[in-house]
Amino acid sequence: MQWLSLLCPLLAMQAGIGATWGAHVKRGSEQNATLYAYGANASAWPISYGLSDGLLYIAEDPNNNAADLTAMYWDLPSITDECWIVNGTFVNGTRAGSLYIRSENDNSIGVLPFSQATAIDGTVTGFALFASQLVYNNDTQLEAQFWASSTETDGVYALVWVEDESDIGSGSFPVVVKGSGSS
Repeated sequence: MQWLSLLCPLLAMQAGIGATWGAHVKRGSEQNATLYAYGANASAWPISYGLSDGLLYIAEDPNNNAADLTAMYWDLPSITDECWIVNGTFVNGTRAGSLYIRSENDNSIGVLPFSQATAIDGTVTGFALFASQLVYNNDTQLEAQFWASSTETDGVYALVWVEDESDIGSGSFPVVVKGSGSS
């Protein structure tokens, strides 16, 4: 019977802790967020827009004039949303377009001036947040295959999508892309 006097308080504590954990809140979408890259050579470096080519870059300074970059804000859906379209806006409020894997540019991540979610026979693809991490839904699984690819400008990396690591050049490294809302 001594074990019963010890067991009852433990059960009460477990029930209290379980009730607290059961009341979790799902992470929702983010509006006017900044995308950051985390990797070997970039720790919370913002992702910027290349004014000359419409591609995305990772740089410590999001407004790097020498690399022709400018900062952007992003509307990031969550994985529970129906729309998997990530839309970008320039700091001045002008809409830039939607995030895409640009296969014609060696799978660089870029922005195109239109938004379209593929929805054929129930298949939906696109980008969204899983917690705070940006992922791609290929209708089979969630993927995060972002890499920072070295460029000719020191300290500036192109954001690319890599399915086969043998396709990536030296000086490149995998990154995790996360969204953070403005405070």
